[in-house]
Amino acid sequence: MVDKELQVRTLFQKMLEDGEEYAKTYEHYAADMKNFNAKVQWKFGPVKGYQIFKEAEYSFKNDAEIENPDILIECDDLSVAKQFLKDEFEDMRDLEKTDFEIVLPQLPDSAGTDPWRQASAFATLLPAFRPIVERTQGTQSTGVSIPINKSLGNYENQIMPLAVLEHFINKASHIFLYDLCPCRVNRDCQHFDHYEFGCMCLGRGVLRMKPNDGLMIQGHLATKEEALDMARKAVEVGLIPQFGRLRSDAINRIGGPVPDTGDLFNLCYCCPCCCVVGGIKYAPSYIRSIFKRFEGLTIAVDSERCTDCGDCAEVCIYGGMEMEDGELVHRDEKCFGCGRCESVCPSGAISITMDEDSVERMIARIEEHVDVT
Repeated sequence: MVDKELQVRTLFQKMLEDGEEYAKTYEHYAADMKNFNAKVQWKFGPVKGYQIFKEAEYSFKNDAEIENPDILIECDDLSVAKQFLKDEFEDMRDLEKTDFEIVLPQLPDSAGTDPWRQASAFATLLPAFRPIVERTQGTQSTGVSIPINKSLGNYENQIMPLAVLEHFINKASHIFLYDLCPCRVNRDCQHFDHYEFGCMCLGRGVLRMKPNDGLMIQGHLATKEEALDMARKAVEVGLIPQFGRLRSDAINRIGGPVPDTGDLFNLCYCCPCCCVVGGIKYAPSYIRSIFKRFEGLTIAVDSERCTDCGDCAEVCIYGGMEMEDGELVHRDEKCFGCGRCESVCPSGAISITMDEDSVERMIARIEEHVDVT
């Protein structure tokens, strides 16, 4: 036990010091940590210490405790602590199965939100978690939002979003429809039906799912006609399709484990009030890079027509539109092109446009990562 404790102490000291080096050398550190201020207390059995993050500033103290920490990370099992500090866990799902705890003492539980998910979302900003979070997300993961704005016109004689959805649904060898939207159920959505527009999975990976044995959310195998009908209705009521290959979706939501072999396509119909992807607004750049804007799509704001009413910022879940001191700030680097801002702007100050080959380029990118056939 003494030897194990010494090993953990040595690894813990190195983790604290590595955080200082990370803050100095990671090119996106200052941008990622903007507005992030947190006191982080670590407790691994008798080993303890804390970190203080003040935006781009970083400090730490070993063998000490800090009052009123914002994040508490603790584990009494030194073997588990050692595994974490040596970066030996495959992903966050495996870590969650141990007695490793991440707690937010100062933040009340959000209704319908899993405390582990809520706390681990904050932990993604901590340097020590980056390797395991990157493996959880997967190096081949990619996602995109499909804007449903009428101003984008038609593609192949259909409104653009439906043409894109039909492309993938018609190619799919297998289709699985969930019986509900977990985001809208968990957050008790007041604007959209909880059960009518559940998530979809397409591709051969569907065959590895076990609806009656291990699935966290129940559903059923569906026909192309049923899937297309849902797609049309979802777009009609104003839900934004978001899809791609997302390893974290497979291992967390399906309840697998379902191996990420590139044949499971995830498709959700997202609202601005409940969508879990909205958390990416606060995520570090290495996570935000998974979700890429629709190729060739541009969002522009006419400053002369903009009245700074804030309607666009209200519906932007990614941080692309935000109000600062009563004025609108358009952060293009955070914009994922969902188009909600253009739809609600009362003064017509926001425009959304696409290149002629945008749809083909986006489809090509997604199909490089996932095969639905």
